[in-house]
Amino acid sequence: MKEGIIILYLGLIIIACLFFYSQRASLSLVADSKLQLPIKRMEMLIVFAPFVSVVVFSILFLTVLKGQLADRISHALIVFSLWIFFTYFIKTLFGYWKNKNILLVTFVGILLTLYFIIQLTPLDNYTKLVFLKIGNFSFIIGIVLIILFYSNYLHKRKFGFARVN
Repeated sequence: MKEGIIILYLGLIIIACLFFYSQRASLSLVADSKLQLPIKRMEMLIVFAPFVSVVVFSILFLTVLKGQLADRISHALIVFSLWIFFTYFIKTLFGYWKNKNILLVTFVGILLTLYFIIQLTPLDNYTKLVFLKIGNFSFIIGIVLIILFYSNYLHKRKFGFARVN
């Protein structure tokens, strides 16, 4: 069963590389103006999702989800990071669909991210495939994915590269 965890690691590394490539490739491009509203809404979702998630999961963990707290929190971190990458790839696909390189990269990113979301969203699957094999290391993976995403994404927005005309 070590193959499953190796596939997960490789998949997460590929997702991160696709994200970095699409970030760099879109620096000099201007997003499609016809899709400005959906792109802006997805950007708002990406920026505010961590805050909403922390509030929602804090309430859930304190009230309803009291058992298996460690695997539930690490599960939430990893699945949240996958959803954020998925949303970013969809936003990029909408904004730069005329560029064939970005189109291919984002399409592969969408499919790969969606595959891992489907595989890891059920807590039983996640526990069996990830948490029982690597334990608390899964916290590090989730946190690193979130930090990688937001450090790059917000850095790009800070300098005005995420513009829509």
